[in-house]
Amino acid sequence: MDSSQVAVINPLFCAAYPIDLAFTTKPPGDKKRGGLAAVDAAGNVVFRAKHSSWGGFTELRDASGHTILTMQAKIRTLHGRWQAFAGESTEAKDLVFSIKRSSAWQFHDEWFVFLAANTTEENCDFKIVGSYSKKNYTIFKGDSSFVVAQLTKQHKLNMTLKHAFGGSISANCDYSFVAALITIFHEIDATRNVATWNAAARKASRNAAARNAAMMGLLKM
Repeated sequence: MDSSQVAVINPLFCAAYPIDLAFTTKPPGDKKRGGLAAVDAAGNVVFRAKHSSWGGFTELRDASGHTILTMQAKIRTLHGRWQAFAGESTEAKDLVFSIKRSSAWQFHDEWFVFLAANTTEENCDFKIVGSYSKKNYTIFKGDSSFVVAQLTKQHKLNMTLKHAFGGSISANCDYSFVAALITIFHEIDATRNVATWNAAARKASRNAAARNAAMMGLLKM
């Protein structure tokens, strides 16, 4: 592997030039929205996420449909830790990296990524700063100023894609790793949205019940 490469999953996904990808739930050729997909400048799907609701994990598959990474949230963790494993495995020996919030009580979006070999986790291997929900964040190599990738609200591809945002990956950086991180944030954001919707639905149900009770009380007077 070239010493200048930032390869996490596979050096084959490190291009010698910068790469722009678009991320969308409705890539070219799909009739309806589905899992998150990464599309290249030619309109080809290079990665696709497949979520398993019963298994509680999400797979990242390459253009051939092969699972290159399996990601899942760690249960009962204050920092919202996610783990990523090689292939279809979820065994500790196949751990590739983990990601967690920099603080359990943070009021801004900052995440640390630790490679499997970094067992002490004294220093992060990658740092992510910004907001996924606003489609604006940057992935840095460790605590340095070296930018691995940037997520932007608008993609740079010369094509029209609905519900799409962009990811710009620096030269010699593993774009499958970047796609994996974006997939994890997509899953986190989806979970937050479901939780918010459920909370709003419960509140509306309680308010409706209170109004009905008040109406019944008036009718009995």
